[in-house]
This record gives sequence, C-alpha cells and structure tokens, in this order.
Amino acid sequence: MSGDFQKEVTWVICRSIKPGRQKDYDGWFEHYMTFQRKAAGYIGTTLIIPGGSKSLRYIIHRFTNKAAKETWENSPESIKLLEEVNKYSEPYYDTATGLETWFALPNLRTQISVPTPPRWKMAIVVFIAAYAISSLSRSILNPFLEQWPLLGNTVIYTAILVASLTYFAMPILSRLLRKWLYVKSVQSP
Repeated sequence: MSGDFQKEVTWVICRSIKPGRQKDYDGWFEHYMTFQRKAAGYIGTTLIIPGGSKSLRYIIHRFTNKAAKETWENSPESIKLLEEVNKYSEPYYDTATGLETWFALPNLRTQISVPTPPRWKMAIVVFIAAYAISSLSRSILNPFLEQWPLLGNTVIYTAILVASLTYFAMPILSRLLRKWLYVKSVQSP
C-alpha cells in the first residue's frame, strides 16, 4: 500500500473567475466533477476558496498515478470542459514553497477538503524530525565545524536542517504518520 501512495499524483490548478461569472463557474465546476469522479484512477478533488477573494479558486486533483491523470486530461470530456471554463475564468499563476501545507491558512473556506492536522500533532512531528536531524548532523559534523565561528557553523546546521525537513523528513513522516495526523473519515482507501 505504501508503494501505491508514492505513485499518487497531485496537482494544483488556480483559476481567476471573470467578473460576474461566479455562478457560471460554479455550475461548470459541478458539471466537471460529475465527469471527473467517473475517471479511472480518480482519488479526490479539493476546492479552496481563499478568504477575501471572490474570484480565485484553487483546485487540487488527486489520481492514483501519472498515467490515470494523463488519460483523464487527454479525454474528450476533459478537453471540452477545460475549453468551456475559459469562458468564465482564466488561469492564475502563483508560487509556493511547499511548507504551507503544514499550517492552517487563515480565512479559507474549502469544499470536499482534508482538514489540517491539529497544531499539537504538527508540532510533535516537526520536533521529532528536527531533533533527529539536528542530533545526527551535529554528531557527524562537530569534529569539523566546532572550531568555526558561531555564525558560520550555525548557518551550515540551519541549512542542513531546513533542507532535510523540506525534502526528506516531513514528506516521509507525513506519509508514515498520516493515519494519526488526519481524521479517519478522510483517509485514502
């Protein structure tokens, strides 16, 4: 089962709804979801409406693997529906660091969403990961860096900690501990 989870594909699309076209877009989205839910390999979709914005919609799609995602994207239904949505909205591009998923975003309304884990659970997971990485990096690098000025060795240890948390520890721990972090009602099958 853990191998299946690693093959899952998640992608985010953001659309900016044209003025006065919110009802048209919402109707389109319901129609789109009717078809997407029937697609082979479909796992789920989350719609995020940022607070204070009437025009932005973030759509997070999940499929079992890349092939299922591409099959859906290239299907006649998907192509037709994506051409139609351009009447009501346009693509919106934004960047993110990836760390946002560990914190509750203020003023968010979601539909079909996965709730953020409680902060105390996130704090425990981050502490475990940070403690392990800090201890390991200090035990390995102290003989080489203990004579360096405090600023120099602190920069190196901090860079190792941040990179290790972002690219290794948090993705692994969030996958291993997902049953504990997230409520049972939103678990993947």
